[in-house]
Amino acid sequence: MKDEFLEIRTYINNISYYDSSENREYDHYPYLKGVLENFTAKQQDDFINAIFTWYDHELYFVADCLNFTDYILKGRYESSYVFCECFAKIDNVKYLEYLYQDLELHLMHRKFFKNDLSLSLQDIINNLYLLINYLRDENSIDFCLKIIENIDN
Repeated sequence: MKDEFLEIRTYINNISYYDSSENREYDHYPYLKGVLENFTAKQQDDFINAIFTWYDHELYFVADCLNFTDYILKGRYESSYVFCECFAKIDNVKYLEYLYQDLELHLMHRKFFKNDLSLSLQDIINNLYLLINYLRDENSIDFCLKIIENIDN
């Protein structure tokens, strides 16, 4: 199984950051979705555990794929949980900037997480503050602050 995970990781790393969104949406995301479909629930859980140790670009790809395709994982982990945890683990502002607009929606699902999944909320908050320091648009900054306020409530 680790060979399959390495194959997926290699595939993701061979995708150019500058590759068009159409290629991601119609080529790359269906590839990952197809691989996940062929995994058992246990294999999906193992895959999710593996990706949580991956690098920013890889975390971003998986989170964006789950978000864009609305893919529902079979195992212990819920897609919204994985999206949020990937956001929490990313240290690169350019990837956070692409994901933060959908973060609030995924955070709303945390009330319904099964299996006692708990998010790395402090890491999510830290990444939102990191992003706030980068953003120049007042509406975007306010949006991030609103997310932080809602996390604390």
